[in-house]
Amino acid sequence: MSIQIEYGSVGVAEADHRIANNLASLSGVIRGQRKAISKSGRTFTTEQVCMLLDDIDARIEVTAKLHKSLAQAVNGNGVNLGDFLEEISVLISRLSPDGRMDLTVDNACDGYIDPRHALHAGLITAELLTNASKYAHPAGLVVKVNIRCEANDDGSFMVEVTDDGVGFPENFDPASVGGLGFQLMRALANGLNAELQFEHDSLGVRARLIKPKHLAA
Repeated sequence: MSIQIEYGSVGVAEADHRIANNLASLSGVIRGQRKAISKSGRTFTTEQVCMLLDDIDARIEVTAKLHKSLAQAVNGNGVNLGDFLEEISVLISRLSPDGRMDLTVDNACDGYIDPRHALHAGLITAELLTNASKYAHPAGLVVKVNIRCEANDDGSFMVEVTDDGVGFPENFDPASVGGLGFQLMRALANGLNAELQFEHDSLGVRARLIKPKHLAA
C-alpha cells in the first residue's frame, strides 16, 4: 500500500515547486528594489529605511498568505482570489499608521486563479493599499479604500482598488513615472501579461489590474 501525503489538494512535490517559484519571484522583487535604490544614489533617513523594510515585510507576508491559501485549496482549483485579497487587505490595514485606513471588500469573488497569478495580483494589491495609506490624504485623514474583484473560469480576472484621496499630482503619469512602488507594480503586471490602469482626479484614485483570457502568462 502506498501513502501519498498531500498539501491541501496539491501534492507535496507540486507544492514545494510552487513555493520555490514564489520565493524566487519575491527574491527578484527585492533584488530589483535594491538595484533601483543603488542607482538612485539617494541618502535615506531612518524613517525612510523603516518604511522600506515595512514594505518588504508586507511582501513576505503576502507570499506567506498565498502558501496558506494553497494549503487550503480545494480540488486543485488554485487560489480563491476574493479570500486571498481579503486576507491581504486585513494585513495592510493593520500596518497602516494610526489606523488611517477604512477598508471594505465588495462581495469577495468566489473565482479561483493560478497561484503564480495570485502572487503577482496580491503584491500589486498590497502596493496599491500601501500607497493609499501613505499618500491619499497628506493631512492625515482616514482614507476610505474599496477593493472589488472578479475571476472567471477562463483564467481571466480583474482587481480594482479605489480610494477617496487627493489623487495624483498634476502631470503625474502612473503608466511611466513614479517611485519604486510604481516600477514594481508595472513590472508585476507585465509579468502577468496584464493591464494596470489608473483613473484619478481630486476625488481619488481608481486602479484596475486586468488579466484577459487571451494573454496567457
